[in-house]
Amino acid sequence: MTPPEGPVNTLADRRSLSQVSSMDWLRHRSLGPMEAGAVLLHAPGHAFQAPGGGEVQLARTARHLEDLGVLVRPMNPWADRLEQGRLLHLFGMSREGLDLAKIAQSRGVPVVLSPICWFEPSALVALAGSRLKAAQDLAAWGLRRAFPRVPGWRRELLQHSDAVLPNSEAEGEQLARLFGLDRRKIRVVPNGVEPTVLGADPGPFRALVGQDEFVLYAGRIEPRKNVLGLVKACADARLRLVVVGDPVPGHEAYAEQCRGVPLASVSWLPRMDADAPLLASAFAAARVFALPSWFETPGLAALEAALAGCAVVITPLGCTHEYFGNWAFYARPDKIKEISGALQRAWKAGRGGTELAEVVHRRYLWATVARRTAEVYDEVAPTG
Repeated sequence: MTPPEGPVNTLADRRSLSQVSSMDWLRHRSLGPMEAGAVLLHAPGHAFQAPGGGEVQLARTARHLEDLGVLVRPMNPWADRLEQGRLLHLFGMSREGLDLAKIAQSRGVPVVLSPICWFEPSALVALAGSRLKAAQDLAAWGLRRAFPRVPGWRRELLQHSDAVLPNSEAEGEQLARLFGLDRRKIRVVPNGVEPTVLGADPGPFRALVGQDEFVLYAGRIEPRKNVLGLVKACADARLRLVVVGDPVPGHEAYAEQCRGVPLASVSWLPRMDADAPLLASAFAAARVFALPSWFETPGLAALEAALAGCAVVITPLGCTHEYFGNWAFYARPDKIKEISGALQRAWKAGRGGTELAEVVHRRYLWATVARRTAEVYDEVAPTG
């Protein structure tokens, strides 16, 4: 569907945006003058240069909030005025967000923060790039764990937030332990999925990659996602792999390293928009979905794959157990044989894990997420 031209200011315009992609929705909803009383949604300026789960979380939450009648505005920092907004909702922790939070509070505008973060010591070591950097990062983490009230910009951002919306109980508890976050501010709001993946046609994706069954990875190609470990594990397990995604800027050499692993059957496809019917078709076609990252909170693509009926292999690091329980196959990112074994067990189990799909459908739809978010808005910035 073609988005409306120019600013989106009428109910008819908003309805006409209901079928467009999330990226088009964001672009058009940020055009034109800001409406007074809107919830201002903000992500760091660089975020949408390589969109991932956090950016999808912002867009999907916003669209469903609008369906509930909540006036939302993807913030245009060049033109929008904080004091004209109902509240500021920050997605992700950044120094840029801290600066905005300070301004908002000085002008009497409440601040809601979705931190979308996890601090994993094993990941700090593995992803540091050098022994010196690993030692420094691990020491900083240990200091923060021992003395959570040590000043820092993340702690300051949490202090300037009226409500903090972690994606899980585990994330909220970690923020309290590491930064002394007042637990009274915590309102757990999970990540979500769209029900549109249910009943998707596997045919279009199979026409693209062939009829043989496969393991699917869909996401950014970067070290944190451990795509290299997944490729090696698929080679060890002798399983076909399909990768959908682009390298994060700066990690092109890592992507080439992944492509260089000898694997009998692997397909590399470019990134697909989260709303793309072909991506839903990929979830419907895959036998196994794999996400053996260094941590996840919890991994939106894995949730969508689970709802579509895939067997799921995922990291145990982060808050994944809280979402996937005993219905997923867990594998640590630094253990290739462990990933390989989990892939083989998931392959044997195959598609059709109805219990996990039912749990995801019951607990984690974006419509549910939006309702919980709207309740927090009403708490910190009541209307009427």
